[in-house]
Amino acid sequence: MTAYKEAGYLVTSFQEYLESPQGLHMILRHDIDNTIEQAMRVAEVDAAAGCTSTFFLRVHARGYNLMSLPSLRIVQEIEALGHEVQLHLEGGLSDWLGGDNFEWAERQRAVFEAAVGRPLGGFSSHEPARMGGMDFANALKDRWSDSVDYHAYEERFMMPNMKYLSDSSGRWREGHFGMWVGKEPLMQVLTHPFWWFEKVPAENY
Repeated sequence: MTAYKEAGYLVTSFQEYLESPQGLHMILRHDIDNTIEQAMRVAEVDAAAGCTSTFFLRVHARGYNLMSLPSLRIVQEIEALGHEVQLHLEGGLSDWLGGDNFEWAERQRAVFEAAVGRPLGGFSSHEPARMGGMDFANALKDRWSDSVDYHAYEERFMMPNMKYLSDSSGRWREGHFGMWVGKEPLMQVLTHPFWWFEKVPAENY
């Protein structure tokens, strides 16, 4: 992130980008799939670099309970550092439990809002293909227009409007985002903290 800032980029959350977009701007996003403790570690790294970012948290994760006291304290600490916390929306539940994607999305939103104590402002889909892809996400954003300003896979945040780079499955398919400094003016960079460690992968599992 330091290299981007030195090159004149603003590195921020989705929320800050929507409020004040710049000509050189990176949206920094973290999908928290496994443990919320990893989110706290990354939040501190981002803040130390003078950046803000958006953390998308699940309500169906096996590795953390968003309603637990430790998780709620971490959410408060992440937000106190200036970051944004929103919902990482789960698909595929209706295949096993009945109902439909809209019903399960509503239930997840209710749990998230109960946990954080405020209306949902944005969401990212966890494994989007399991939730009907972008058509479903766009329809859900329209349905939730009372408070939701965006979802992370909207066209305005993706190519050709914005360069999108992700470490999905632990692999940067177009090279590490550090190699892209100065190559694209607008970027969305997604990381999954589960893939990153200080010395050995066993730190994370």
